[in-house]
Amino acid sequence: MPGQSPENLTHRRRSSIWLFYGAAVVSAIAISAVGKVPSLRVPVLAVAVLAAGAAILFLLRFLRSNDEREQQINYRALTFAFAGTLIFSLAVGYSQAVGFHSVSWLGIPALMVVLWSIGLILYSWRYR
Repeated sequence: MPGQSPENLTHRRRSSIWLFYGAAVVSAIAISAVGKVPSLRVPVLAVAVLAAGAAILFLLRFLRSNDEREQQINYRALTFAFAGTLIFSLAVGYSQAVGFHSVSWLGIPALMVVLWSIGLILYSWRYR
């Protein structure tokens, strides 16, 4: 961003990523609580949707504040997450064909966030 100091950009990036992770965790907890508390299903689902929306906004804020090197790290981390999710989906598909129980589709976004985070760590170490 033009006109901002490097320290300000670093603070913005860090706060954005931590807010993203916080909102994603709140959304995941609320989604898992929806089935366990039937009397509060609608409000808990609303919290889950609002937290997921906030996570998306914080993620976009984080991605917009990246320079070229950080964009390369994010690209490689997203590639890592996509490949890992594809492998996981194939393994689940084959295991279901053999008779194992299915996995909830709600676990896929959480898996992608975890794999993306691992990719960010791995590739940021590589480029430092």
